[in-house]
Amino acid sequence: MKLVIKSLALAIAAAGLAAPVMADTATTKGGFQIKSDDGNFEAKLGGRIHFDGNFYTSEKDLGSATAQDSNSQFFFRRARITIEGRAYDYTYKFENDFANSADGSAKTNEGIREMWIGRQVMGNKNLRLGQAKPYRGMEELTSSNEITFMERPLATASGIYNNQFTTGAFLDGSGEGYGYGVSVYTPRSVDSAETQGLGVNARGFIVPLRTNGNLIHIGLSASQDNFETNTTSKDPRIVGRENGLKTGALIAAATFNEQRTIAAELAARFGAFSMQGEFAKANFKDNRAVPVNVADNDLDTYYVQASYFLTDHTKPYDFKKGVFKSPKLNGEEGAIELKARYDVIENKDIKGNEASAYTVGVNYYATPNTRFMVEYVKGETDVGTDKDASAITARAQFNF
Repeated sequence: MKLVIKSLALAIAAAGLAAPVMADTATTKGGFQIKSDDGNFEAKLGGRIHFDGNFYTSEKDLGSATAQDSNSQFFFRRARITIEGRAYDYTYKFENDFANSADGSAKTNEGIREMWIGRQVMGNKNLRLGQAKPYRGMEELTSSNEITFMERPLATASGIYNNQFTTGAFLDGSGEGYGYGVSVYTPRSVDSAETQGLGVNARGFIVPLRTNGNLIHIGLSASQDNFETNTTSKDPRIVGRENGLKTGALIAAATFNEQRTIAAELAARFGAFSMQGEFAKANFKDNRAVPVNVADNDLDTYYVQASYFLTDHTKPYDFKKGVFKSPKLNGEEGAIELKARYDVIENKDIKGNEASAYTVGVNYYATPNTRFMVEYVKGETDVGTDKDASAITARAQFNF
């Protein structure tokens, strides 16, 4: 690659033309990365394919009472292209998702996920302007390529928060055994309708134990989201993705315009074993001039999960972001990981408005770019009419 580029530059010079600044280094680790020879520019092209199957083993409470067809199906959970890089002192990222996701009876393109302009400020602090994730906890900030389970727990935007990505300003930093992030944003993502409103968020974490490959992580976060009109309803999925089991309306649908949330994180790694859990408490208020709801509602959610590698691997930890990552493969046989999780969400002000699910499964990391996942998930909801469902879910994943 270098020889071809330099030969082209010599040919241009021999022709009496001014040679432009050209890329001198091109590398690949499945994707494609290129840098200019003066070091001022670099770009990387990547992507991810998550192809899922949901096979319901109990689905009597899904669909209409007269329907006889099965809710089981195959679908693309994610299909993303990512472009990121640097131009002089500024960095950038653009990521679009081309997969369709079910939202009630409608199918909508996920569209833009991350898109921002950034640079380092005040020494080694990272500032980004655009659309990104607020700092709302350990599992929320973990990449979908590296989360242990196919779906995130309910202490994330899969449950208690409105949007995983928001538009605004994001600042984070880290040091020896600690990290933090603060953000100011509009609570809706760019694929939602234009709206007013403002949210603020902060997270901090420490790693008080990090010896001999073992570590303990402790984190706290807080958010306040103020909406122009109202929040989205809280009716998250607990079993399956497409046509799966939802909790039902945990709060009166779309009738609050303020959400305050505090959350705590605890995680640990001891050799091949790792665990993590989060607890989040959200208070919903109606502060409009003519309120629909007089009384506040409180939602509590928590999960605990653990995994264990049968092969000679551990789960790496990102000390800058305060999250776990996928294992670094050290052999040709890949890595095998057993896993289990228990997840609960509850409205503390309406008796019986509660849902829960447990999941067990196995991950097989075939290469640094390829992973296969199989899970059994069973959930039940007591919101309104009692319902339950169970499914075997699977994923073939490739990222580059």
